[in-house]
Amino acid sequence: MSNSLLLPVAAGVVVIILLWWFFGSSSGDGKPKSKEEITKLLESQGYKIKEVDFDDGVYEVDAYKDGKKFEIKVDPTGKILKVEEDD
Repeated sequence: MSNSLLLPVAAGVVVIILLWWFFGSSSGDGKPKSKEEITKLLESQGYKIKEVDFDDGVYEVDAYKDGKKFEIKVDPTGKILKVEEDD
């Protein structure tokens, strides 16, 4: 490999590693989870699950905790994307 290509290739590798670390490493083991696994994950955090649907590539969970109702969005790997108190 010529010296003129070495720097751009090295920079590209660093960018790929940083993107993987930032986006990929925080989402569990990266394997898709079933509705049952998502339910167990949230129950382990104190939620009582009412309903779990899969829509537009994410799990949408209706749950209760501490007397409040929540809508929780979870990606297929189990990463919690959004927790919103629902009226």
